[in-house]
Amino acid sequence: MLTDILPWLTAGYAILMLLFFLGAAFSAYRGNQGYRPRVSVIVAARNEEERIGPCVESLLRVTYPKELLEIIIVDDRSTDRTTEIVTRQAEANPHLRIMASGPESGHVRGKTNAVACGVEASTGEIIVFTDADCLVPAGWIEEIVSHYADQRVGVVAGFTSLWGDSWFDRMQALDWFTLFSAAAAMVRVGNPTTAVGTNLSVRRSSYDATGGYRKIPFSVTEDYALFHAIVEAGYKARFPMVSESLVQSGPCTSWKQLYNQKKRWFMGGRGMSVRSLLVFTIPYLFLLGLLAGAIFGPSSAVLAGIAVKATADFLFILPALIRFRRLGLLAVFPLFEIYYTIYVFAFPIIVLPGQKVTWKERNF
Repeated sequence: MLTDILPWLTAGYAILMLLFFLGAAFSAYRGNQGYRPRVSVIVAARNEEERIGPCVESLLRVTYPKELLEIIIVDDRSTDRTTEIVTRQAEANPHLRIMASGPESGHVRGKTNAVACGVEASTGEIIVFTDADCLVPAGWIEEIVSHYADQRVGVVAGFTSLWGDSWFDRMQALDWFTLFSAAAAMVRVGNPTTAVGTNLSVRRSSYDATGGYRKIPFSVTEDYALFHAIVEAGYKARFPMVSESLVQSGPCTSWKQLYNQKKRWFMGGRGMSVRSLLVFTIPYLFLLGLLAGAIFGPSSAVLAGIAVKATADFLFILPALIRFRRLGLLAVFPLFEIYYTIYVFAFPIIVLPGQKVTWKERNF
């Protein structure tokens, strides 16, 4: 059956990827660079003594006016030197402080609890989130807040790039650029789907309108849950593809770590809207058709489908690689195609029936 409709699935995939390509390629928005609200940066940190120092240093180098900025590091029950390191950094920087997360209650637990405590202790009109293993660019906050001059905008996300030179690191970097390009494209075409907490911000009034994390149902991907709650409350989203707001982060160091990361993302995304699920059904059925065609014997339709997929995937990722000057990642594109095809096809089958997620030494 699937082999019979493979040409149609191939055409559908090509059209979908063209739509994604256009959405990603035109994910640039005109912001008001003179807009200067008060901003709070929230970073939840759990046993991050090896990474929190450079992260905070990058936050201290941002060029946003210090009198309009506060940086809050929330110690999420660390047992290492995380608090000691940030406390020392805060001595010469009064707009930086560290606080301990409060007691967990109800569905506000784990990282969600730490982030919620940070938001409740903050005073900014715009709340910006990143992770403790990330580095931010100097103009990061100016670029983000420029989009909030439009009072209809309630959430602004940005791209994150992974550093590292090994083939495993670069393959993950391509994976992230693909994910973020798809997310930016979905926002641009009017169907916001997801965002990642490494580079995410919200307007306080939009956060309050949802009831905040104490009202949003618990999710192992608290950033995804918040993004959706704000969009569903009627606020506009922005996901600009600009180098001024590109955050840097580290890749997973092992296949096990990568598996746990992907599992957490998949489990957190199970509440995706029907419309969004339908968008991702086309690629899945297309891959299923290619697999069925390969099993029952290669044909011209299968070969054409493989060629279309490789071409479409290559063109789709190109705008981000050009914009962020990461064309060198294309050296591992053939390997990435194999990995990505297996991952997209097999991972939902392996992961979604399960319930347990392990993250930061915690089970959810």
